[in-house]
Amino acid sequence: MSYAIICDARKGGKLGVDTLALVDRSKSRRLWWTSDNPRIAISYRSRDAAEFAAGRLRRNRARVVPFDQAVRILNQQAEGVRDAEREFEHQSALAACEEGWDGHKLWTA
Repeated sequence: MSYAIICDARKGGKLGVDTLALVDRSKSRRLWWTSDNPRIAISYRSRDAAEFAAGRLRRNRARVVPFDQAVRILNQQAEGVRDAEREFEHQSALAACEEGWDGHKLWTA
């Protein structure tokens, strides 16, 4: 069984992001934490190693969970982010088209 380190997210609540997973730095040097990409999350083989690494993290309630649980959380959040982006695009398109029932009239003073 493998393990992952997750923590509470400080931002992203409007998108449905409430958990982050620690990133394997050999897979991505840009990021330390990921909210929606389980492919770059670090997987520890032993719980002791994961507990040791999590013990060094002081903020946002870092904790060790089974890796498959972390993958499930990240996939759910990825779907939530995609849904929020689609809804934002939809609302933007509606707002751009919405001029009211008389939007076609040209007002002159």
